[in-house]
This record gives sequence, structure tokens and C-alpha cells, in this order.
Amino acid sequence: MKKYIKILTVLVMVVVLNLIVSDLSVVHAEETLKLESEKTLFDKVKDLYQADQEAESRNLPFIYYINEAGFMIGDFYYDTNLFNNGTTLTSVLMYAPESGMITSFNDLKDYPLADKLTLGGRLKIIKYNDIKNGAIGNDSSDEEIPEEYMDMLEELQIIKTKIANGTATSEDMQRALEIQNTIDRDKLDGYQLYHGWNNSLALNLTYDINENNAIIGEYNYEELESQVKDYKSDTISLAWENKEVDNKNNPRSGHRVITKVKKSLDLLGHDSHNNWDYTKYTLDARKYFPVFKKSTFAVRMRTQSTTGEKRIDEERTRLLRFQTGNENAVVSTYAPFFDMALLGDLDTMKGYNYYRFYDNNSVLYQAELRVPMDHILTGLQGNLFFEAGRVSDNFNRELFTEDMHYSGGLGIRYFFNEDVIVRTDIGYSEEAVQFRMNIGQTF
Repeated sequence: MKKYIKILTVLVMVVVLNLIVSDLSVVHAEETLKLESEKTLFDKVKDLYQADQEAESRNLPFIYYINEAGFMIGDFYYDTNLFNNGTTLTSVLMYAPESGMITSFNDLKDYPLADKLTLGGRLKIIKYNDIKNGAIGNDSSDEEIPEEYMDMLEELQIIKTKIANGTATSEDMQRALEIQNTIDRDKLDGYQLYHGWNNSLALNLTYDINENNAIIGEYNYEELESQVKDYKSDTISLAWENKEVDNKNNPRSGHRVITKVKKSLDLLGHDSHNNWDYTKYTLDARKYFPVFKKSTFAVRMRTQSTTGEKRIDEERTRLLRFQTGNENAVVSTYAPFFDMALLGDLDTMKGYNYYRFYDNNSVLYQAELRVPMDHILTGLQGNLFFEAGRVSDNFNRELFTEDMHYSGGLGIRYFFNEDVIVRTDIGYSEEAVQFRMNIGQTF
């Protein structure tokens, strides 16, 4: 009960804070100020945030709450006719005063280069302090590895080096025994809290073969710097998309199928700890059904598989060796954990932590009921969703049918116009309740 009271309290606080920030955004011209003074607070908020199909650009103050950072304040901007050529730019900048987290997201779409050829790009900059990097596999623990355990294991490694060199003292041997008797080995399969920076840059080219088919090429560089380890990767990908939908941003009927191959380049992301050589395959199928009067039932199945040259995960190998007592045990990976077959982000398994499950292979099932709520507020849409998925070391029949994790919840989408959609979701799982926000529909 306390958990749900907390959620309700947070929702109320978000609404109140949005009202306060909106009230501070009154135009300073004298005549406008006089008119504004005659309006109620609700009228001012409605004027500021109301949907406007005719407005090509908007700049709005924004407040939201997420689990990893707390309350965030910032700025939301969009322009759907940038350079007067139909290019769309969406920009979000958020800051969490309590945690110090910073999020900057910029997305460019549909810049025309030639007939049927368009350019796009994304730039993400995040200063974070609460990413839970867990163990590889579908059954990894959701418990945190105590920080003092990591310090003791580091100390134990130094003593082992001394033993190997023949320089260990009796005090060292006594300390090693004390550490081994202190650490609860069952707690070494959980997660570590990371803090640092997560940045990425992507550039893509889309060639429209015809109305229903397109080829998309993309370059992506991503880095995640933390107090434990720095990960870097750059990749190039090629995708084919077949779509037949009645609305590209909010389809009510039709389908979309995406097949994609991503290959590591090992160029900008190369150093002694990041010499990746992997290939990632994705099949993503979506179907949309009109239901009731104006609602939509959307379903999705996505599966991913990562292969390549294995790299030893030094941190997880050290933990596994101490946990099992097997000095030959090895934890291997093909790619940095954020580019493995992953479940747990803004669009998948939203009731779990970020980066919750990852392995060589994954499957994801999603279903959403999208209900227009224009009778409450123009441009508002309600959403009920359900998700199931798992990751595995093997790509076989069991991947698609057994040992699933489940997530569900509800959310709202707000359409500033037909091209700009802001969404917020509350996801529930057996492990957590998560608040998520993003741009556009989930799929």
C-alpha cells in the first residue's frame, strides 16, 4: 500500500510543479500581461501546452519525475519545418537538482538530400548516477552487490598478486582468509551502481524505394564512462523496412517489418579495453488493428541475436571465480553490454531497471491498447500495455516460449501535432515500479 501511496503522491507533485513552472512562463509584454492577469492558472497552462496542429515550432518548460534521478526540470523544443523543407527537429534538455543528473537529447529527421533520400541524426548526452549494471543472463539477481564487497575483492586481488610473487606476509594471508569468510558469495550475481557519462551520436540515411519499402543505413558511436570501466563502440548498420500503415506516427491499421544487421567498426571506439568485433541481427514485426470506435490495438514481436569474437568480461569473470571457487571460470561477451541483445530501456520492459537483462539473444513481445481521450483534452491518448521477454545464451525454441519476464502498466501520450508526440509510462514488474518518458510511440 505504501508503494502506491508514494506513486500517487509523486503524480500529484508532478502536476502541481508543471502548473507552477507554466505559470512562470507568462509573456512580458505589457498588453499581453494585462490580458494574462485576467486568466485563471488553468487557462494559462492550457494556452501554453495545448495541442496546435498549425504551430510548426514550440518551446516549452518541462518537469518530470524518473526513478533514477528524481524530479527533473528543463526545456522541450520542436520544429517540424526546419530550414523550410519539412525537416523535424526535437530537442530535450533536463536537469535533476537533487541528483545532478543531466539529459540532453536531440533528434533530426527527414532532411532532404535528393529525391527519395533523406538524412537524420541523433545526439544523446547523459550524466547519470544510478545505472544498475547487472550480470549477463536471464536469471541474474536484482540485488545490489555491496560496495564494500567490491573493495574487499580488489584488496584480495592485490594479496593474490603478492602470493604469486612470493612477497605475501602472514598478515596478508590472514586478511585474505578474513575476506573469504566475510563475503556472502550468493550476493555476487547482482548489479553494481554505475555513475558517469553515457553519450552517443548517430547519423542515418534513408532511401525510399517506393511508398512501402525503404533502406536505412546508420553510423552509431556510443560511449559509457563509469567509475568501474569505460565502454566504447562504433557500428554501421543496414536495415530494410516494409511498412503499410495509415499514419506513420500513430497508425491505426497496417503493419511494419524491420530487418537489420549491425556490424562493429572498431574505429573511434577502439582502445585496449574496447576492441570489439561483433554482428547484431534484429527482426522487428509490428501489427496494428483498429478496435472499438477510434482505438488501436498494437502488437509487436522483436528478436535479436549477437555473434562475433568473444571478449572476456574481466569484472564479471573475477566475481564468478570468487563466487564458484573455480579459477578457470570465464564470463565472455561479444559486445559492450548496452549493445547486446538487451531488454530494459525507454521502449522495452518498462517495469524493470535500465539495462536489466542482456545476453547474446533476446525475444520481446509487446501489446498496447491506445485510446484517444480528446473529450478530456485535445491531443491526449491513454495507453494500456503488456510486455513479455527474455534473454538467453542460445538461440533456440526455448528462447521464444520459456522463462519469460513480464511487465505491464499504463501511460499517456500527448500529441502537440501529428508529428510530435510526448509520452509518459508507469511500468510495473515483479521487481519495481518505473516512471518512463520519451518522444513518439513505443512502436
